Amino acid sequence: MRTENPVQPGKLCIFTFGYGNRKTYDALETYLTDYEIKWVVDVRKSPRAWSQKWYGKQLQKLCESLKIGYVSKTSLGNISGKANWIPPNAEAAEEALAEVAEMAREGSILLLCAEMDANRCHRKEVADRLTELVSIPVEHLR
Repeated sequence: MRTENPVQPGKLCIFTFGYGNRKTYDALETYLTDYEIKWVVDVRKSPRAWSQKWYGKQLQKLCESLKIGYVSKTSLGNISGKANWIPPNAEAAEEALAEVAEMAREGSILLLCAEMDANRCHRKEVADRLTELVSIPVEHLR
């Protein structure tokens, strides 16, 4: 399920996606191809999950098979345990935001985290910070 105001494929956008308890990559793969995503940016503090399917190395394999870049930015993770974003290291987070902003200027990116609901996840705040740097719209995918 997408948000109400969809962005046209091919236009620069910062997408966010939380895999929740999904057992397959179906929704993620659809979004990656339909929106011509250039990079998946994993913003989890630790790129692991309840299922090895969502481990960073497995996601990297999926992205490579689709000719999409994958990068884990653990410095954009969250140590608050809640939706409000507290990065593990503020200085490292600022550096990572600058790097991801450069990626977003070159093509659409997808910020990936575990929480399915963007309103309950720190990736929403990470996306908001990125828009301050690059003035690119955000769409939260479900």
